[in-house]
Amino acid sequence: MGKQEQSQLIVRGKSATKGFSIVEVVLSAALFLLIAIALANILIYGEQSSASAGTRARAVFLAEEGLEAVRNIRDASFSNLTDGNHGLAISSGQWVFSGTSDTTDIFTRVINIATVNSNTKTVTCTVTWQQTLQRPGSVVLTSRLTKRQ
Repeated sequence: MGKQEQSQLIVRGKSATKGFSIVEVVLSAALFLLIAIALANILIYGEQSSASAGTRARAVFLAEEGLEAVRNIRDASFSNLTDGNHGLAISSGQWVFSGTSDTTDIFTRVINIATVNSNTKTVTCTVTWQQTLQRPGSVVLTSRLTKRQ
């Protein structure tokens, strides 16, 4: 092989290496972009999940509060537990039924009372809210209350 042939191979080798470097750069940039998008999605999903869990926890607390309020109403008089849907309110420092539901911030609470027998009632507390535009959220707690002797 003569010197002229070797120099042509080197020049050809350099131009082939330059073309390969551009392809490598494009592929590396595309891979970096995919990884960056994936990380951004993970962060956004994590924040949404955290906010959703906090909202659900508040709904559970409201449902528990509803059941405790009904227990307080029962303690005043078992006959206060009338069948049907009720909302809750505080009047003169005491829980009372008010309307068919009550609203706190984004949450709507409905207390449903049903008779099991003359000494027992089933109380269901349902708290609903709009979790996302497409998906409502809901928490349901149920308890049985008996007449105090």
